Amino acid sequence: MARTKISAPATEIVPMLKTVEQMSRYSGIGINKLREMINSGEIEYIQNGNRCLLADRAIWDWYNRYCIRPQSDTGGD
Repeated sequence: MARTKISAPATEIVPMLKTVEQMSRYSGIGINKLREMINSGEIEYIQNGNRCLLADRAIWDWYNRYCIRPQSDTGGD
């Protein structure tokens, strides 16, 4: 009797560093805005030849610097 080969579910490989286009899809931030952030030094990146590569951490660092936190209401009414 032949054995049936059971394969494990395919695991998607997520790159550690993403191109501007990949990061745009991943983060929801437009390609032009990401390039603007790179050019102005707002976001950390790695230059690899002609490509700029971004780590997820770079987006979260930018987010934590620029996000607007809700105001807590500490007044007692």
